[in-house]
Amino acid sequence: MSYNKQEIIEILIEKSQNRINDINAAKETAQDAILNDTKSSMGDKYETSREMAQQELNRLQTQLQQAQADLDKLKTLNVKPTSIVSVGSIVITNQFDYFIAISVGPVKINDKSLMVISKESPIGSLLIGNKTGGKVTFNGKDLMIKNIL
Repeated sequence: MSYNKQEIIEILIEKSQNRINDINAAKETAQDAILNDTKSSMGDKYETSREMAQQELNRLQTQLQQAQADLDKLKTLNVKPTSIVSVGSIVITNQFDYFIAISVGPVKINDKSLMVISKESPIGSLLIGNKTGGKVTFNGKDLMIKNIL
């Protein structure tokens, strides 16, 4: 099967932008919870709920930074074919097809599942630097690299 990298990147950019929008909406909700939480006669309960909302806001801010970094990475991804597996490569193996970009997981492309992984992922770090015909062992299974796009 042939993949169109630019089409895949556009799908991933849309997914990343949706993720950023969802995180921003959740951040607004958390900020509203902090601002609108009025102090009741139960002071400890107020402080606890406010602290929990602040922790949620901090967690969402971290997620937003990662999502923005992922989006930036997608926008600058090298789509040119290479002879060795690198960031931007689509790797066809005897098990799955992988796209080395950002950690997203499986994405349906033309009724086929493409595993979108980062180079830092366990399988991504094994695939990086290999050539067509190369073999890696992951979770006790041998993956043969059939093609690199």
